[in-house]
Amino acid sequence: MYETTLNPDFNKLKTFFPNITDADIAAIQQAGGVPVNLEYMRETRYLSVSEGLKTIVETYGIADHYEELLYLILKKNEQIAERYEAYWNNYNDDQTSKEVAKFLLAYKESNPRQHFQLVAKPVTGSVAIKDTVVAKWMCEQIYKAIEARDFPLGVFGEKILYDLFGDSFATDEPISLERLKATSELNPKKPTLRVKKLYVDFCSYIKDYLIEHTRLTLPSDVSLTDAQANFFFDVLELLEYLDRDKIESEPKDYIHTMIRNHTK
Repeated sequence: MYETTLNPDFNKLKTFFPNITDADIAAIQQAGGVPVNLEYMRETRYLSVSEGLKTIVETYGIADHYEELLYLILKKNEQIAERYEAYWNNYNDDQTSKEVAKFLLAYKESNPRQHFQLVAKPVTGSVAIKDTVVAKWMCEQIYKAIEARDFPLGVFGEKILYDLFGDSFATDEPISLERLKATSELNPKKPTLRVKKLYVDFCSYIKDYLIEHTRLTLPSDVSLTDAQANFFFDVLELLEYLDRDKIESEPKDYIHTMIRNHTK
């Protein structure tokens, strides 16, 4: 979290903040700007973004709009980052629930007459507890701890309680094999589609300012120029949502395709 003060010209931003009055704008100017609270940035990250944007706006010949664009980008990014984090947390929590359920189910359904071992696979290889009694004892401790709800939700994710216990998550009901089986068969989907829609929403939001106030406007026969597309890519990369080294197409082509495919 970080708090800073910015001093954009709100006369240029009335489209985005229609309720702002001339008196409000005068008060902001007299105060030297408005506070901006950033829940999803620390100071070092803010400084990196603010300095990086200076380079970007100079590259596109719109440096005189730096303060306004920085303000809009930071405010919109707070909305995007909140949903971005929620989407990925939801996916990761589902993955964790599935993996834990598969582990517990493998232990509970193991044949007592067959050899059972516990294997850990660090990067350098694998190690195993090959003694069946010892391996099962260790698994039993894990099972008991989870069944007793004695584990950190900050590590496992809050969804695991409902995934493993259903509506009985707040009671001392034991884990049922049916819940274990159902959770082990979860099929989490990466939130790629929803994330790209966030990017498109971000681009659309900033494009309104570009068209109304900057030289990066639109000819009548196109919906997005190459210059705008490159600008959006540069900003999204600055915010660490995109990485040109991880895409095969040109940045402008990536943005054109993304907006064409994911516009509502």
